[in-house]
Amino acid sequence: MKSLVRWDPFRMMRGLDPFDELRSMQREMDRLFGRFLGEERENRLWMPSVESYEKDGILHIKAELPGVDTKDLEVNLTDRELVIKGERKAEKDEKQKDYSYREITYGSFERRLTLPEGVKTDDLKANFANGVLEVTVPVPAIPRAKKIVIETKGPKQIEATAEAKKAA
Repeated sequence: MKSLVRWDPFRMMRGLDPFDELRSMQREMDRLFGRFLGEERENRLWMPSVESYEKDGILHIKAELPGVDTKDLEVNLTDRELVIKGERKAEKDEKQKDYSYREITYGSFERRLTLPEGVKTDDLKANFANGVLEVTVPVPAIPRAKKIVIETKGPKQIEATAEAKKAA
């Protein structure tokens, strides 16, 4: 059983995610209701962890997919949306095992990621090695912001302009 943790309203100020506690509580409630209702753990959904970053004009998207076989994995592209689908299958003789503890979740998953506008989808590549799917796609250069100098007229410039008008 988990110990009680005092709620800290200043979590966000210290750089911690204020919703971690709520997510943890939701997972615990889901687990308790699942046990109460007799739901099998194999039927639970799981979502692979995903990260994306841009380096040298290439967008890299990585998804951790341990235990997923290549034949059970799909990468699709619809408009500007990258869809990663797959299934992590349980071992066949798993039913006969007498588990004392089990956290690994099996089943189907689907992740949808919106790609930036203007990506060259024809050059999209996917590579799967060591349980990590990496999708790469070139992205167009984003125009950098340009600082525009604002000209102002100070009191001396206004006087000089007024004197020039009188002289003319």
